Amino acid sequence: MLFLAVSLGFYAENIREGMIHREQVKTNMRSLLSDLQSDLLVFDSVIERNQYAYTMADSLIGLLHSDISNTSEIYFTARAVTANIGYLYCNSKSFDQMKSSGILRFIHPHELLDSLGNYYVSFQWLADQTELLRIKLDAVHKGNSALFDSYTFFQMMKNIQIYSGGFNGRYNLINKPQNHPALLSTDRKSINDVSLNYHYYSSTAKFYNRTAVVLRQRAIRLVEFIKKEYHFE
Repeated sequence: MLFLAVSLGFYAENIREGMIHREQVKTNMRSLLSDLQSDLLVFDSVIERNQYAYTMADSLIGLLHSDISNTSEIYFTARAVTANIGYLYCNSKSFDQMKSSGILRFIHPHELLDSLGNYYVSFQWLADQTELLRIKLDAVHKGNSALFDSYTFFQMMKNIQIYSGGFNGRYNLINKPQNHPALLSTDRKSINDVSLNYHYYSSTAKFYNRTAVVLRQRAIRLVEFIKKEYHFE
């Protein structure tokens, strides 16, 4: 009888602990769901902004090699790129807390845990790509002094508008120059150097955005998975 009583006591305690763990997981998953939904807002904004920026960069490259007389459009496309810089980051606060507290091991099914792990690990890899994008943009900023008048850029940034795009993201819609400002140089090498900077930026930004689209889809699937598994609205 004593053995049976002890066994039942252990069994009851395991049930109680299991209920506590399930409740802790559910509470934390609600917070993690909120983190993922905030990530989606970042994705929408960054994807939209970068897409607009590298489209403008490609337009600028074409202008610099076909029609350098169209200086109003050249100034506009060049400044539109550097006015629309977007970098990805995620809100991993809830996931990090669950990891440090040991709650992650109580997440079921394991497919969900694996998907969450892969999602957050992806951002560690993305950090290197973010740094590469920063380097390319830094080269654009430094190289622009060879062609563009700073005061013209200054005037263009007055009273800029925020445009809402297709993903409900936003990018800065700057003003075009009111006249046809002169380029500081029409030297072929200077023009080519600036064009190359924008080309390298555009190529990097396109790869960066493709990665962002993939991660956005992962975040959407995780949101749907969590809502279904934990019966969240």
